[in-house]
Amino acid sequence: MIQSRLPDIRRLAVRILFAQVAVTIVLAALCYGVWGVRHGASALAGGSIGFIANLYMSLTALRPGGGAGMVLGRVLLGQFVKVALTVAMFVAVARTGKAVWPPIIATYVATLVVFWAVPAMAGPRLPPRSKG
Repeated sequence: MIQSRLPDIRRLAVRILFAQVAVTIVLAALCYGVWGVRHGASALAGGSIGFIANLYMSLTALRPGGGAGMVLGRVLLGQFVKVALTVAMFVAVARTGKAVWPPIIATYVATLVVFWAVPAMAGPRLPPRSKG
């Protein structure tokens, strides 16, 4: 029987979310400092889109209770809503007419990289291979 380590998974999800916020703030500040307010605000918007969508997914998928079928259903629903939220937020930003797209896309992509990099760095370290 496989034992679930839900507290470890929740801690990892929190680390991912904090890292996404940190990357968003750093990139928004960098864009603001180099190119000005519109670029900084656009970078903040792009990172926020990635963070908010992932926050919803994390809260939905990691809610306690239910059997395997319910958990799978929550994950699938969470993914669907995450994609819908992402599209809706990009549309909302586009409709303002004030968006600067390179910082939006770059910061959004940075939140995706964080989503994959944090768990990869937190994974177990393998021993070096023998040369035998």
